[in-house]
Amino acid sequence: MKHTRKPSAFINDIPLKYKFLFIYLLCVLVPILSINALFYVQISRNVEVRERENLGISVDRVVYDLMQIVNECVAISNTVAADRPYMEMMDYAYPDNEAYYDAYNDFLKDKLLQYSNLHSYIHWMGVYTSNPTIQNGSSYFILSEKDKQSEWYRRIAGSADKVLLTSYQGTNPLNPPQQEVFVSLIRKLDNFTGQPYDKYLRIDLRLNSVQELFQKERDYLDFKLLDEKNRIVLASGRSFYSMDANALLNADMSLDQPSKQIVRTLSSAVYTKGWRLVGTPEGREPNSEMSRALRLSLILALLTIILPTLLMIVIIRSYNLRVRLLYKHMKLVKYEQFESIDMYEGKDEIGGLIRSFNLMTGKIRNLINDVYKLEIQKKDLELERVRAELKYLESQVDPHFLFNTLNAILVICKKYKYEQVTDVIRNLALIMRRLLSWKDDLITVEEEVSFIEMYLQIEKFRFQNRFSYVLDIEPEVLNCRIPKMSIQALVENSCKHGLQSVKWAREIHVSAARDDAGLVIVVTDNGKGIEKEKLEWIRSHLETEQDSGQNVGLRNVYKRLMLYFDGRAVFNIESTEYEQTVITIRIPEDLSLVPIGEGSHV
Repeated sequence: MKHTRKPSAFINDIPLKYKFLFIYLLCVLVPILSINALFYVQISRNVEVRERENLGISVDRVVYDLMQIVNECVAISNTVAADRPYMEMMDYAYPDNEAYYDAYNDFLKDKLLQYSNLHSYIHWMGVYTSNPTIQNGSSYFILSEKDKQSEWYRRIAGSADKVLLTSYQGTNPLNPPQQEVFVSLIRKLDNFTGQPYDKYLRIDLRLNSVQELFQKERDYLDFKLLDEKNRIVLASGRSFYSMDANALLNADMSLDQPSKQIVRTLSSAVYTKGWRLVGTPEGREPNSEMSRALRLSLILALLTIILPTLLMIVIIRSYNLRVRLLYKHMKLVKYEQFESIDMYEGKDEIGGLIRSFNLMTGKIRNLINDVYKLEIQKKDLELERVRAELKYLESQVDPHFLFNTLNAILVICKKYKYEQVTDVIRNLALIMRRLLSWKDDLITVEEEVSFIEMYLQIEKFRFQNRFSYVLDIEPEVLNCRIPKMSIQALVENSCKHGLQSVKWAREIHVSAARDDAGLVIVVTDNGKGIEKEKLEWIRSHLETEQDSGQNVGLRNVYKRLMLYFDGRAVFNIESTEYEQTVITIRIPEDLSLVPIGEGSHV
């Protein structure tokens, strides 16, 4: 018999030793080298990420310290602007220089100097005003045309904001010929209405103080401070006081290696809008951690290559020798030469194959016969188990009283004209006769209902007017098949456990109908019901094999339904204490129908 050759079947044509070689190369050597390379790359990335995070922390630390200085200057400017007496003295029109100098010596002189003396980062602090009675000097200056042309004045005068941080090239008010680069906080002093003169507070920062912040992180980063116009104001380790400040401030920022640089805005405040701090990592050799990672990767690569290689050689030799010998002897089986393999097989799968081959060649026929006999015995045992289980279930519902005794009681009742007792005994006799004559395991609903009605008539005699029953059976379900005495057992259970101990009028309702799913049988009583805990216990013990002596009838009905209908039947119990108990049976339509023309068993 020829089989279609699949495209992937070429693998089966490759000799075993080459397959092992491919396994070693593709599943051992290449993965080990790849994993070690990835391991080293990942460690390198982790070190780089951690290093960049640390550098980011350093930049954030400098930004925080720098903003502390700026924010303190803003607080000082707000304090000055909110000082009403001071603003009134600045807006006062002094009649002569002598009046001004008296006010200056008494109040104005130390007003701003106290802040400069207290805060080392303030280079100079002064007020520019349009009040012509103020005399230039120290911390107070009249706004001149030159001042109005300066960059700091144009920025604050043209801005809607009251506070502004700016950088510019200008002259030192105390030493006008000297050209410097300034970083200043400018504040409009216009908090109060009715002020006749324009006034601006200018606080020049001491750039050396900013350089000191840079120096704290000099081992890790070089810094550049950029203003709102993208100009480099200050850089690590370099002072601009003696350099060409004009060329410096007008140079566009050139970011070398932008992927390595760390850029932070100073803050979200309006007065620092556009200001940034750029940190550039210093070029350093790979640190010791990277060197250790590289050495570890190389050692692991060597160990994970050498050891698996030696192990693969030993394993391949072990497998290859025994497989070749097994293949040789199996070729002899083709010519009906059943020779055993004389060697130590080993305890692995190949050894198991060799032992199995030795057993096969010696006892192949006996093994086949034993397998067939074992299968037949297993099927017989299974059938016996099913028969025994069915007989056990049926034996639990067979009545255990004597038919001849009932006949004798019936004769006596007729003799003395006990008509009601006679009807009860007659029904009981019919029940006994039917039980003894029933041979089929499955009967029709019509037969079961007839049997139930005789039983209910007996219960009616027992309870008299305190008992009633209703049989609601649709005609189209009369020929459906159900296990014999399945409904009767539920009705008997309701009479015995549900209705016996109640004081009110007792009623049982039995219905059988067909819906979309199949046959539906419902038995309802208005008895005392079942407690919630006991109901859960009954539901959980329907499938148990243990015979506890409780709820035998319910478990019997459930098991027979599952056996006869391949486990597809549904058996459900619902109960409300002191109201009712409802037991529902659902049987699929294809399993419950009876072929047309099938007679009933009487």
